[in-house]
Amino acid sequence: MTPSSKLHTGVAPRAARPVFRLSGRRLRLRTRLLLYRLVEALRLAEAAGPSRHGIGVVLCLHNVVQRHGALGVNRGLDVTTADLEAIFACMTARGYTPVSLDAVSEYLDPARRSGPRFVVYTFDDGYADNLHVALPLFRRHGIPFTVFVTTGFMDGGVPVWWYALERKLAAAERVTIPDVDGTLERRTVTIREKVRAYRALQAWLVAADAAQRRRLLEALFGTTPEGGGVGAGDVLSPAEVRTLAEDPLVTVGAHTRTHAALRGLPEAEAWREIVESRERLTTLIGRPVDHFAYPFGNPAACGPREERLVRQAGFETAVTTAARHVTAADRATALPRIMLSGEYDPARALPVLLTDWFGRRRR
Repeated sequence: MTPSSKLHTGVAPRAARPVFRLSGRRLRLRTRLLLYRLVEALRLAEAAGPSRHGIGVVLCLHNVVQRHGALGVNRGLDVTTADLEAIFACMTARGYTPVSLDAVSEYLDPARRSGPRFVVYTFDDGYADNLHVALPLFRRHGIPFTVFVTTGFMDGGVPVWWYALERKLAAAERVTIPDVDGTLERRTVTIREKVRAYRALQAWLVAADAAQRRRLLEALFGTTPEGGGVGAGDVLSPAEVRTLAEDPLVTVGAHTRTHAALRGLPEAEAWREIVESRERLTTLIGRPVDHFAYPFGNPAACGPREERLVRQAGFETAVTTAARHVTAADRATALPRIMLSGEYDPARALPVLLTDWFGRRRR
């Protein structure tokens, strides 16, 4: 998942003068944090326990880091190694059995519904620390996991700028920001100033079309930033994806070419995003790629058409971000997932999320 849940439509950005206000997403996050704390304080999740209807749960993560970035602006993508250890402990204490995504189809079989609840760990996008930081932890515990790779990130066709931008602003005392009248020079000395500049540049980059985004990134980082592309070291290279795929604990899945919200694309283009990402990964790792993650995974980004395309492409499973347990009524190509991140303490929020109070059912 990229830093925005909106489709990159290719339209010119609105007047680019930064407007600093609480976004809808940040307001929802703060509201959810307050609800988590209220539920925790009243011990409601402890009293309710996990959803009684679930046969298991698929967890959605993105990146595992030793520590969060200096500005904290990418916490929505990260959990720390300590967070991940706490998540493992939480799921074990509640009796969930770790399984690979390959096994979920068996659990959906009526003959397998009497066993213990399962937990599947999945990672979206294909960040390099899935190999360098996450894999050693999963090996230590003997837990399988899946990495859904966005092939445009891996191959460098789609710049992964969000971590690079955080690092740049953390080190800079002044930054140039596009504006309707040319450019703005903004001071970035304090953490508050740096975060505000990041949010302004983030909004511009998300709204820009590909050409505009490239020009801004070149202005920010130079023509060959970070030795060969913005954020090249933040995502898995093809060789690193092959290394991951060779580990018996790891399953590699597809996550489109460009991480576009498929529902906003013409059908032929959505089909190419789905199929070409699978073909690229199949060729790369030399084995079938049977699992798919819808970018963003919400109803605005994927629906019945996208599920049909995924089935036609031959995937065995596909995962959304409907934040609840998997039930016996769920389809294998529309599996819900509970997303965890460092925007809140994931181990403390997990008991609340396991009640399914924040989930939704896909039609």
